[in-house]
Amino acid sequence: MQHRLKKSMEKWQNPMKEWGGLGAIKLDSIQIDESSAQINFYYNSTLSYIPWRNDDVEKFVNSLSGLQKRKLKNYSTVVYTNGYELSELIPNIYRTNQEIDKNRFAEKKQSENFITREDQLYYSKGLSDHLIALWHSHGYHFDQKLNRWEWQRARLYGTVEDIYTMSYVLPYLLPMLENAGANVFLPRERCLQTNEVIIDNDFSTGHSVFQLKEGIDTSCKSGFAYKDTLFAGDNPFQMGTSLLVNNANGKVAEYRSQVSETGDYAVYISYQQGEDYSKKVQYTIHHSGGKTSYTVSQTMGGGTWIYLGTFHFKSDEDAVIEVSGEGTISLDAVRLGSGMGNVARQATSTVAAKTSGKPRYMEAARYWMQYAGMPDTLVFSLNDEKNDYKDDYMSRGEWVNYLCDQNVSGLNLPIDLAFAFHSDAGVTPNDSVIGTLGIFSTVRDEGKFPNGQSKLASRDLADIIQTQIVEDIRVLYNQDWTRRGLWDKQYSEAWRPNVPTMLLELLSHQNVADMRYGLDPNFKFDVCRAVYKGMLKFLAYQEGRGYVVQPLPVDHLAIKETSSGYELSWQPVDDPMEPSAKPTKYKVYQRINDNGFDNGVIVNGTSFLFPEPDAGQIISYKVSAINEGGESFASEILSMGIATEDAEKVLVVNAFNRVSAPAFIDEGDFAGVAWWDDQGVPDRYDIAFTGFQYDFNRQSPWLDDDSPGWGASYADYEGKIIKGNSFDNVYLHGQSILKAGYSFVSVSDEAFNQSYYDASAYKAVDIILGEEKTMVSYKNNTVRYQIYTPEFMAKLSSLTQNNQNVFISGAYVGSDIHLTKDTLAAQFAMDVLKFKWRTNHAVKSGDVYTSNFAMPYFSGELSFNAAYHPDFYSVEAPDAIEPVGENAVTAFRYKENNSSAGTLYEGEYKTVVLGFPFETIISEQERDQLMKDILDLFYNKN
Repeated sequence: MQHRLKKSMEKWQNPMKEWGGLGAIKLDSIQIDESSAQINFYYNSTLSYIPWRNDDVEKFVNSLSGLQKRKLKNYSTVVYTNGYELSELIPNIYRTNQEIDKNRFAEKKQSENFITREDQLYYSKGLSDHLIALWHSHGYHFDQKLNRWEWQRARLYGTVEDIYTMSYVLPYLLPMLENAGANVFLPRERCLQTNEVIIDNDFSTGHSVFQLKEGIDTSCKSGFAYKDTLFAGDNPFQMGTSLLVNNANGKVAEYRSQVSETGDYAVYISYQQGEDYSKKVQYTIHHSGGKTSYTVSQTMGGGTWIYLGTFHFKSDEDAVIEVSGEGTISLDAVRLGSGMGNVARQATSTVAAKTSGKPRYMEAARYWMQYAGMPDTLVFSLNDEKNDYKDDYMSRGEWVNYLCDQNVSGLNLPIDLAFAFHSDAGVTPNDSVIGTLGIFSTVRDEGKFPNGQSKLASRDLADIIQTQIVEDIRVLYNQDWTRRGLWDKQYSEAWRPNVPTMLLELLSHQNVADMRYGLDPNFKFDVCRAVYKGMLKFLAYQEGRGYVVQPLPVDHLAIKETSSGYELSWQPVDDPMEPSAKPTKYKVYQRINDNGFDNGVIVNGTSFLFPEPDAGQIISYKVSAINEGGESFASEILSMGIATEDAEKVLVVNAFNRVSAPAFIDEGDFAGVAWWDDQGVPDRYDIAFTGFQYDFNRQSPWLDDDSPGWGASYADYEGKIIKGNSFDNVYLHGQSILKAGYSFVSVSDEAFNQSYYDASAYKAVDIILGEEKTMVSYKNNTVRYQIYTPEFMAKLSSLTQNNQNVFISGAYVGSDIHLTKDTLAAQFAMDVLKFKWRTNHAVKSGDVYTSNFAMPYFSGELSFNAAYHPDFYSVEAPDAIEPVGENAVTAFRYKENNSSAGTLYEGEYKTVVLGFPFETIISEQERDQLMKDILDLFYNKN
């Protein structure tokens, strides 16, 4: 019978041909069990790479059953692969006619909060009370053989994997999870602030002071001590002392400092843990936006850095952290910011040890773990200090286990899942993508975690997340995006953690077809939203509860005057892929002048009333949407200010919404990032740029990471944060408007362009175009970021017909017409705005001078940013535009080649159009003077 069956198998056609790219699916053996009338087919592990569903299993099994003849016709068919019966590989969440595998569920954990931000809502259908361990790729590390610090991967297409995936995790995935209520732990530094402040009972840096409340009785325990350089064997959390307050009753201590540079700083606390220590220790952080309080349980998470939040501190004001509570409270160091890497490494004892010279956030996890007090031989020094490369990837799983460990040595943190975010290598000869791979491990410990939970829970997690990623990418970007399969393999980051874990290889950082998407901030946001949704769905199903996806950010923001003050309004944004992602309420955040934002106030509708601000004060707002699943990302920022009670008002329109990947070029053997054409627009900032690509030859071979061939890129931008669209440009314009003696309000272009929006009361309208430029989507040729929409042109026509004056500045103010070949927009620019496009990429330098034609109104010179600057985005392609018609003149010229940088029209209405963004003028004095000259012209004051 077995011989006949094997003969029949020669005719077998694999019904899963669409998965042929996973590798060859081979039949290893057949077993006929006559006693149970069953035929067992054993396949190689490649068959297990497929994300199985009930219909697929039935189809595959039926393809084999159809080959069974005569006596075997009524035998049941069972398929095995990788040690599992095929249907076992179906995640619980996707099972339709099959019993749920309860072994994949963890025991219900005790509901004990670790960290609670007191102003954050509890998200019952989100991730509140959940703890997630998360990390991204590799990091800068020391190579003992070469006696040098280096990346673990090659620099390609302007980035390197070690920090490339960080540009997904830190700005997108991490806040999404935290906005859903989760506490998220990272084994690499999350703060981008290269300044660092230590406030401690042993030693504090700078002018910092630790102050114990008078009369408090303490005892001394081991704890943190500051050391500027750490060497092998050093554990800073065993080098100093901490203080134990035994009978706390209210405030016990205060940490006070002044940061050296105004900016955003992560706030980390530390303490020692104990079973009988207080579960409700309050930490209140006083920052430039107000104060924010957290409640922390000191029964867990002791002897390391614990992240609370990131806040804005000013160099001329004290940063204060107060600690209060009742019972037994431990006090140890507080840290603000990240700083530079301070772990020194050496190849042998005969050569000097050296630090990386990089910001701490760029370093590998192994060094952060040492700085964070992890025990070396248990967690991060697993290779006798001889191989930091291996230590780094091996340590991450051991770090998770140390967080979870309930023994005396561990941190007692009930981690729910772990997730490693990587990109992969590989090249395709055509324009096809490598795609997305999921990796998990069930191999060791008889397929069970220490708590008895089946490790197939890791497969469920990997399948759910990979499914969500691929489905979302196919809907939004590329319907043919490759799903590479699910590997059950002993990758260290997948098998070591004692909780459900996935290692994601999102795409190939080596393949230009993948990186066309991979460098786009929109793609990064959508991928991370898919990962977050996958985690949410996995945990909700594991716990037998419903889930709600947090909303998308709101838009259509507007500030308008009312009879009793001012009104901020907005509109929710629908998510067609997630019916649950609908807001039920909103949070409005306020900022006064150049301080940070406050904690926000909850509102139920889509508007918020506020009184007129004090004269000379700029008040700014951003809005988020909220539901039972969490809080959305915040909107763009609108601002307003009153100069004096009788000052004229200016309307500022924010029409700079674009974030995008850089331009690409692909001409046969010449392919890559066309940085000379368009460097793209980062979403607020880019932390993963290493330098411009210099090797565009597809045939250039990889020799080693120092000579990686095609895609090779420079390293001169490493450690520099590249500024992008801050979505806060109204504030910079408003500062200059206010200094010129005018008041202002602001509106988003989505609201401004609506027919219901009335802008007729403003004699001057300032339109921010920035680097707005028409982009065509990857799929369906949908147009985004178009400047000259019919609605926009109609609104400006209405304004000018009403003799209102218009100031427009932007790098593509003319090029957007030329590149889209929009004849209607070209005619509009000539007829209404009184200019025409001459060229893009007008100059490489940003020096501008006033033409003689405009001397009555403008004078002097100015410089905008056309290169790297820590505070301004770069304008790599400013426009040259020329005046059209009577009463239109060239107002400004580029010093580099005397081409026209801006035009002035003075007729029944007035226009000033600049071929570069106003907000990129580097000198505050030059910005202020130019804005004053323009507004005085518009209001006939000069």
